[in-house]
Amino acid sequence: MRQILPFTALSKRIQPYQATNKGLGAFCLFIIVSLLTAFLLAGCENGATGNVGASEPVKTDVFVPVTNITGVKTTVVVGTVSLSGTVVPSNATNKTIRWFLLSDEDTEATIDGNKLTTKAKGTVVVRAIIYDGIADGVRYIKNFTITVDPFVPVTSITSSFSSSSKVGELYLDGTVKPADATYTDILWSIKDRGTTNAIIRGGDTITTYDAGTLWVTATVTNGTAEGKDYTQDFKIDISKTTN
Repeated sequence: MRQILPFTALSKRIQPYQATNKGLGAFCLFIIVSLLTAFLLAGCENGATGNVGASEPVKTDVFVPVTNITGVKTTVVVGTVSLSGTVVPSNATNKTIRWFLLSDEDTEATIDGNKLTTKAKGTVVVRAIIYDGIADGVRYIKNFTITVDPFVPVTSITSSFSSSSKVGELYLDGTVKPADATYTDILWSIKDRGTTNAIIRGGDTITTYDAGTLWVTATVTNGTAEGKDYTQDFKIDISKTTN
């Protein structure tokens, strides 16, 4: 027959199991307390640097609207020119200018990107647009009237200096013809110094050190047409000074 143990015996056999549960509970409580302590200590350390309970500020970009476009050419000559302008303020959020032709008044004008091409004199009206220039979805628009003058090419340059000179310094100067040529600024350069050992200073002063034949070139940028310079050569005979 199966032996039935008395109640007191059963109680004594269960006691070790109860003791085990108490030990496990104490261990779990220890772990929880340790974690909480570590968390609180970390919070104190962050508090020393001002980060407790504070989140990083959210950075938002402030929209800066366009208020003006300046510096657009008001006069050009027949041909192709680049349209450009300065956006105000300089820190505007959107600054890309797109150009459109509103009227050409017989100039046969066309616009490709920022290139304005005309074939005859007259007046052109162009429109500058900056998309999202005032606000998201709101364009900034400004119109410009441009006078197109006929291109007058350079036909010749008359020198103001002698074709013969002594060793030393020689000032280069000249007069562009016709007087109403579109471009009249002269750039001087040495084409062939020969035996003169010539050098040029300041863009328009020649210094020679020995006798010989010197060739200089006068250049008017865009003097013949837009993108095509006008050039003319001048011969100067350099002789030694007499004592």
